[in-house]
Amino acid sequence: MLKSLALSLSLLLLTACASVSQYSISEGEMEKSLYTLLEQEMPRLTQGLVETQIDKLNLQIGPDNRDVVRLNLQGETAINALIARFPAKLDLIVEGRPVYDRKQNAIFLRDLNLIQSKVDAYGYKGDAAIASSGMMQIVRSVLENQPIYRLDGGKYAWLKNAPVGLTIAPGRFVLSPKFSD
Repeated sequence: MLKSLALSLSLLLLTACASVSQYSISEGEMEKSLYTLLEQEMPRLTQGLVETQIDKLNLQIGPDNRDVVRLNLQGETAINALIARFPAKLDLIVEGRPVYDRKQNAIFLRDLNLIQSKVDAYGYKGDAAIASSGMMQIVRSVLENQPIYRLDGGKYAWLKNAPVGLTIAPGRFVLSPKFSD
């Protein structure tokens, strides 16, 4: 009887600690962090004849109850020739798998897939698989190598020192202690 009481109290304590030691990141926080990252990286990635900019970013965490992040990126890519500029508006939908990296205390997107691409250039509107490949290379080079969100500051120090699991709830990430694999 005493053993079962001690076991019950231990489980109750572990459950209480797990619920208190959670950190939640909303879509809005992620979107702001990612947009800032893309703004910083674009000048470095769009040198030479091709210029790319992202005008609008919409981020969804866990669309359709799946463990992915969906990005809708709208922007423009242009080829700057000697006497003219040839712009094309792009609308891409990309999905990736979020991964928490404990060493860097950051969240990355991996396994990026192009879901949909549209182009609007010189009267043509339609699928843009070929034109989108350049934009996808830029998106992959940034997102697969740079964290989309960093958990910096003393408030989140516990995340670096404990095994943490990343789960997806509707519209947010939840980081919490992971007691087993």
